Amino acid sequence: MIRATRGAYWLAPIALCLALYWFGLKTWFEQDDFAWLNLRNHVVDFHSFLWAMFSPLAQGTVRPWSERGFFMLFSSLFHLHALPYHVFVFFNQFVNIALLGMVTLRLTKSEIAGFAAPVLWICNLVMVTPMAWVSAYNEIQCATFLLLSFYLFLRYTETGRKGFYWAQWVTFLLGFGANEINVVYPALVALYAILLARRYWLSTLPMFVASAGYVLLHGLSVSSEASFYYDMDFRARSLIRTLQYYWRLMLAFSTYADSRQWHRWTANLAVIVLTLTLLGFGAWQARRRRFLPLFCLGWFGIALAPLLPLHNHLTDYYLFIPTLGIAMLAGNAIGTAWRTPWVRPAAIGLALLYAVPSGLIVHRNMKVLFERMDRARLLVESVAYAKHIHPGKLILLDNVDDELFWSTIYGSPFHIFGWNDVFLTPECAPLIKPDPHLGRVDPYVLPASAAAQALDQGALVYAVENRKLRNITRTYTAVLRSKPAPPLASLVQLGTPYFDSQLGDGWYQVETGYRWSSGHAIVYLPGPTAPGQKLSVHGLATEQETKLGPLHFALTIDGHPQPVHEITAKNADFTFEYVLPADLIGRRKIEVAFTLDRVLRIPTDTRDLGLVFGEFGVQ
Repeated sequence: MIRATRGAYWLAPIALCLALYWFGLKTWFEQDDFAWLNLRNHVVDFHSFLWAMFSPLAQGTVRPWSERGFFMLFSSLFHLHALPYHVFVFFNQFVNIALLGMVTLRLTKSEIAGFAAPVLWICNLVMVTPMAWVSAYNEIQCATFLLLSFYLFLRYTETGRKGFYWAQWVTFLLGFGANEINVVYPALVALYAILLARRYWLSTLPMFVASAGYVLLHGLSVSSEASFYYDMDFRARSLIRTLQYYWRLMLAFSTYADSRQWHRWTANLAVIVLTLTLLGFGAWQARRRRFLPLFCLGWFGIALAPLLPLHNHLTDYYLFIPTLGIAMLAGNAIGTAWRTPWVRPAAIGLALLYAVPSGLIVHRNMKVLFERMDRARLLVESVAYAKHIHPGKLILLDNVDDELFWSTIYGSPFHIFGWNDVFLTPECAPLIKPDPHLGRVDPYVLPASAAAQALDQGALVYAVENRKLRNITRTYTAVLRSKPAPPLASLVQLGTPYFDSQLGDGWYQVETGYRWSSGHAIVYLPGPTAPGQKLSVHGLATEQETKLGPLHFALTIDGHPQPVHEITAKNADFTFEYVLPADLIGRRKIEVAFTLDRVLRIPTDTRDLGLVFGEFGVQ
């Protein structure tokens, strides 16, 4: 190829990526992004930096390069300006596109295949989330490490030079800092070596030891508590059902047909045709003892296998790395078909049958994500402006719908600014569809009794209307005061001053998001509304306290003694639950009291300090 043609060969897939995903450059932040953006605020010294970078978080994951370091570095440089984050993500994806082309070109020795593979991969709708949502960047970065490691292994098998082998080890080990799916890499290269480079398969075995060690360490860091979305089901029926879901999602036509409300048989026919083409090509090549298609199918299966047991967490971007194998397979099929002129039209037609519907879904979904994140941006910026013109005032948000809550409020974006006094009005609660597996909505809603007290102390109320905030404080206050006195709040958040009317003796003033108790303290709550409801108590014992030995926490519920809990360094950040007695059902007010067997005295503080508390609640 001449130089211009060669440049177009490599740049055209990148240009297609920009054309399909340019909305991703304009998207803002949502959901998990806010927790990662706030991580930098927890770093005050080298020890806390190491905690932020390497402590297991989010289901026990440790991703220092793709999440911790990335967000802390970019937030320190660019704060909440999202464009630089996305520019970096796009650049990294361009590297992946080039690597996939290079790998496919070396595997197939076909320039058509090397061009087709990245083009088909880019068109897949599973790209949408990683290209639009910064928190999914770990998929893109991990793909870079996997592709680069595999490319280096290919060069090692082609040249026999040990430098490529050891360079592969470096990129392989670094990949663990991007995403734990990196553990599958030894299986990928071992399969390639067994099928296509038999003399090198022994060199892949040491990498299995590294992956096994990582799996062991990761398993030790994962909480033993049951989690609905990360529950593992290894039954064959469940695994097959999940595999079918991901296969149909990858081929995209089913999603497109559903969006157009076409008959299901249309989607099924397209999926069957594409599936038979891919599998048939693999079988045909295998009969001719050409095992590259089997390796490509193996890439898909191996990369997806650790995710198949997650039957309650079916996520589109889980296919980001597995689809690399199918893209290489499809590229190989097109490259092979291109050598036979009468087969070319069929190859082009099948490629379009996949690419066009998928591309249309990509465009639609990118726009949806942009609009959702733009709502998040406008809300956070509007609250920031309200805080600027009314410093120190509590903000109540009204008319927050289900989508805005889960995409924005649930991620606690205001904690990034150090604000713990932005809540929803009680009227928002019916607008939000609760998810029992994601936690309660209550902590984000200020109950009517606390809202009345907050308004008396100068709180402001803003309604979300047409992507803007409108000050409705005067109207809202008048309506609230015209109603009968509200009942006691079922959740008392001790880190705010608006629940003081439900606190008895033994409490000190609010500090930054928490409150100290003395050795004995009282909280007033409404009685349960149904049998089986529980009292939940969340608090913290400081390191100074636990060093002195176990603390004993004795609690009574309206005079009913409860089991005594022991607090040590292991459960210093505690949540205790107590079944509420049935005879308290329907009571307007009950007394919850606790006593500690020891208090803390600090020379510079005259108080008798008990524990630090966050919440008391009936649930």
